[in-house]
Amino acid sequence: MTHHATRTLQELGYRLTPQRTMVWEVLRRTRGAHLSAEDVCAQVQADFPHVNLSTVYRTLELLVGLKLVRETCLGSDRRYYEVEEEVPHHHVVCGLCGKVEHLSDDSLQTTRHLLNHVLGFEMREATFFGVCRTCLSAVNEGEEEHHAHP
Repeated sequence: MTHHATRTLQELGYRLTPQRTMVWEVLRRTRGAHLSAEDVCAQVQADFPHVNLSTVYRTLELLVGLKLVRETCLGSDRRYYEVEEEVPHHHVVCGLCGKVEHLSDDSLQTTRHLLNHVLGFEMREATFFGVCRTCLSAVNEGEEEHHAHP
C-alpha cells in the first residue's frame, strides 16, 4: 500500500528518489522519536552508505515544506524531526537528562485561549522546559544526603 507521503510527493510532481524514500522510511519507522538530521543520516547510511548529510538535509527541508514532517527545536542548537501527526502535540523537555515527552494539544486549551483571545497570538507549537520526575527525585535525594552529612 502506498503511504500518503508517497502520494503527496507524486501528486505535487516530485520524483520519488531512493534517498527521499529512505529518509521518509527512517522517520516513519521511528515514529514518536525526535531525530536530528545526523541521526536520520546515520540510519540511512547503515543500509546505503553513499547517502550524504546534505542530501538528508535537502530531503528533510522538502518534507517539512510539504507538512509531512515536523521540525522542532528541543533546547539545543540542533533541530529535530518527526512525522507530522494528524493530532497536534507539544513537547516537555527535561533540562537535565534531555528526556522528551509529548503533551496533547487538548491539554493546552486554556493557554491557547489566553494567547489567542487576550494577546492576539496564534499558538502553533509549544515546548516546555523543566525537570522530569526521575531527575527531580535524584536531585532531591542528593540534597537530603548533603544536609544529612555536613
